[in-house]
Amino acid sequence: MRDQKERVETIESTMKNEFEYALEVNLITQEQHDNYLQELNKLTSYIYEKYKDDPSFYPDDWDKINNYYEKIVALDFVRNRTKENLEYSWLIEM
Repeated sequence: MRDQKERVETIESTMKNEFEYALEVNLITQEQHDNYLQELNKLTSYIYEKYKDDPSFYPDDWDKINNYYEKIVALDFVRNRTKENLEYSWLIEM
C-alpha cells in the first residue's frame, strides 16, 4: 500500500491538471475552475495538516475522500482516463 501523502499528492496533481485542461478547452469557466481548485485545496490542506505526523487515515477522512471522488467522477467534463486514475489512486487501496 502506498504512502497516504503520495496518494494525496496524486489526486491533487491529477485534478489540477484536469481542471486546467477543462479550462483550456472551454469546458468550464474561470470561475468554475477557481471554485474546483479551492475545494481541492481545502481537502488536501486539511489532510496534509491532520496527517503530517500520523501515517494512517481515519474512517471519517476516508469518507471525505470518497465523497470528493464521487463528486468528481460525476462531473461531465472529467475525462474517463482521469476517473480511472482516481479509482486506481484511492478506491483500489482503501
